[in-house]
Amino acid sequence: MTTRPTRALAVTALTGVLTGVLAGGLTLLTAGAAQAHSLTSSTLAVRVGEEQVEATVSVAADTLDGVLGGSPTDAEVSSYLAEHLTVTGTDDGTWTETWSPVLRETVEGIDSYRVDVVLDPGSADPSAFTLGYDGVLEVDASHEAVVVLTDAAGDISTAGVLTATDLTLVIGDDGRLGTGLTDMVGYGLHHVLEGADHLLFLLTLLLVAPVAAVAGRWRRRDGMRPTAHSVLAVVTAFTVGHSLTLLASALGWVTAPSAPVEVLIAVSVGVAAVHALRPLARRGEVLVAGGFGLVHGLAFAGILTDLGLGGATSVPALLAFNVGVELAQLLTVALVIPSLYLLSRTRWYPAVRTTGALIALVAATTWALDRLGWLADPLAGVEETLIANPWWVVAGLALLALVARTTEPSVRQDDAARTTDRRALTRLG
Repeated sequence: MTTRPTRALAVTALTGVLTGVLAGGLTLLTAGAAQAHSLTSSTLAVRVGEEQVEATVSVAADTLDGVLGGSPTDAEVSSYLAEHLTVTGTDDGTWTETWSPVLRETVEGIDSYRVDVVLDPGSADPSAFTLGYDGVLEVDASHEAVVVLTDAAGDISTAGVLTATDLTLVIGDDGRLGTGLTDMVGYGLHHVLEGADHLLFLLTLLLVAPVAAVAGRWRRRDGMRPTAHSVLAVVTAFTVGHSLTLLASALGWVTAPSAPVEVLIAVSVGVAAVHALRPLARRGEVLVAGGFGLVHGLAFAGILTDLGLGGATSVPALLAFNVGVELAQLLTVALVIPSLYLLSRTRWYPAVRTTGALIALVAATTWALDRLGWLADPLAGVEETLIANPWWVVAGLALLALVARTTEPSVRQDDAARTTDRRALTRLG
């Protein structure tokens, strides 16, 4: 029979494991605000005109700095990109490139180099050409370059994704113009899973899915069905919120500067964390998910605008991107909710919820300070390591749930508290 000192020791040990697992897990899923714009992908926004082609190359500053070995000058950035971008016409002639000055921009907290180039086809047809690009790809096999195409009629599409094994893309003659919706779904999925201030926001709200607010405190829900309803409500609210502003922004109905949006996203994570510590309102997680989902949609729109996607002609690509975002959310739910639910059936869950909320609150605070320019991200190195090993987090949380469930199979409340909570939860549905 387990003695009280032995049980207390086990509690202390498992709490330490819990803190480590959740710290690593949430740090991985947060991946630093910068990752939302992705250090592992570049963008080439190509615009086909009647007589010439224009393109904008955007690469994360940290990524290109790493390739060039330090802080390159604008001339070195332009020279590097010019060496690694080649466009040839159907006559096999190489098009002349005229590069504009380098610009620095910040999207979702990440600094990027942005350079425009005008491509002169000479006497060749400007609507049909082969685009070759191996910037960063030559040294990093995991890097990708997303090509977004605007044709002469103004129709926008994702033409394809360049990788280390596929460094060229034929535009025009092979029928690839206007394709790439599958690539866009993958880009949305990739964007969130690598991001992922959006993902941390969702995960923090999911921490309270197995519990309900009763008299200003969190109480365990009675059964899986109420938990499933809570998860569905949170995911739906978040989806509706970010989808509305994503579409509205893409159609030009709503505009917002990126800097305040980035700070508000950090605030959204902080509010979700405070709610997970102590309920702010009955079903407050749904209100937070829907309300701040509107802000997250503006951030998604900023990413797509940077890709050159905007206007009614880009709606199919935007919807495809949004499908990818939803798939990432569903994948997150599928991977973490079973473990969280099992943990909620034990006495460990208050520690799980509190630890996760505190870590999210710290992350939100450092993000806000970083996006305001007051503090650099102190966890960048740890985050990069964890990003490469996401299954450690999933497996660690599952193992913790199994150990906690085996050690202490169920939560027992005193009869009076159980009766009170059951009645309150029944009223909550």
